[in-house]
Amino acid sequence: MIERTKSSSKPQRPLVGVVIDGISAFGRSVLRGTMRFANIRRQWVLHDNLWCLVDPMQSFPQCEGAIVAGIGGGHFDYIRSHCKHLVSCSGETLHSEFPTVCLDDVATGKMAAQHLLDCRLRQFAFYGYTDVRQVSQRRHQGFSEGLRARGHSCHVSPIPWPSGNQWLMHDHHPELIRWLNELPKPIGIMAADDAAAHDLTAACLEADIGVPDQVAIIGVNNDDLLCESSWPPISSIDPDYTRIGYQAASILDQLMRGEKLSYEECNIVMPPLQVVQRVSTSVLAVSDPHLANAVRYIREHACDPCNVQDVLKQVPVARRWLERQFMLQLGRSPYQEIQRIRIDAAKRLLQDSNLTLPDIAEHCGFTAVQNFNTAFKQVTKTTPAVYRRQVQQFE
Repeated sequence: MIERTKSSSKPQRPLVGVVIDGISAFGRSVLRGTMRFANIRRQWVLHDNLWCLVDPMQSFPQCEGAIVAGIGGGHFDYIRSHCKHLVSCSGETLHSEFPTVCLDDVATGKMAAQHLLDCRLRQFAFYGYTDVRQVSQRRHQGFSEGLRARGHSCHVSPIPWPSGNQWLMHDHHPELIRWLNELPKPIGIMAADDAAAHDLTAACLEADIGVPDQVAIIGVNNDDLLCESSWPPISSIDPDYTRIGYQAASILDQLMRGEKLSYEECNIVMPPLQVVQRVSTSVLAVSDPHLANAVRYIREHACDPCNVQDVLKQVPVARRWLERQFMLQLGRSPYQEIQRIRIDAAKRLLQDSNLTLPDIAEHCGFTAVQNFNTAFKQVTKTTPAVYRRQVQQFE
């Protein structure tokens, strides 16, 4: 817990409470975004309360405003009673009386569905929370909608997700393993978050069910500790919660300065950033060997660069057959698949590197930066330069 002393010589700055679940990547990332905004403004006095299995209400002062992430129930109500303005970063408060900035959970579910569809899987399931948690329900909704749009249905786990620390005891694993054994294989499973995905991989390991060959698993939050400590490491959707924390701080700042915001201006859902693929979905379930080889070649060589003619040199089939099978199996042409791989690689470089746009274009297989700009805008509806500013402003 950190408290900073108020200045007495200048106009009084507002005391802002930041209450987050300091254990989770979600809470830490929200705090990072909030602090980034506060450090830019330099007009707040911060009371940081990292809720790590202790009572977050200890010595919590009266505040002008508060940002809350990862707490609920009586704790949430207590914080609300101790501040004039409150902004939540949880999807559980979306459409409530409280201003909320949160992840678009429906879009997140659809992104997970698309990733598993790209693995050419034909069987799918969802493992989430069977209670009333809206976040899990919306992710399941988006996952199901994404699958239905491609003519697929979704199995749903009947096993209630254990509460508190009960999941660490694995008491529910016998029932979970029975469900996993009954599912058709190979299958792709979306877990409501990385903790649930971690639980799934542990159950599969216990039951000697191969991941990803028999069960491919994707989670949500991109919690590197959970994802990398699982075996195999878990693919996950990166929500970019830092961006959400920054936006929440911006809204709180406007409210504390007396600005009148519309419902739409203070209730914002933000799209997920990207899928971070690890071993748990490193599978390509395509029965035809020629098609499988073509897809594998594109994914390994799209940035070399390569074109459709290069693919045909590796796969002894007619171009018309290849085009037709790609559309039937993947829903896009070989050329579109090449561009998709290149754009995904470009996104990672735009976010994680300081390479110039011409260098990124070359690294990703584009012959000219103008071709790169055009292709990037067709896919993302924005330019590479604008995309870089958007994803790096919170870093």
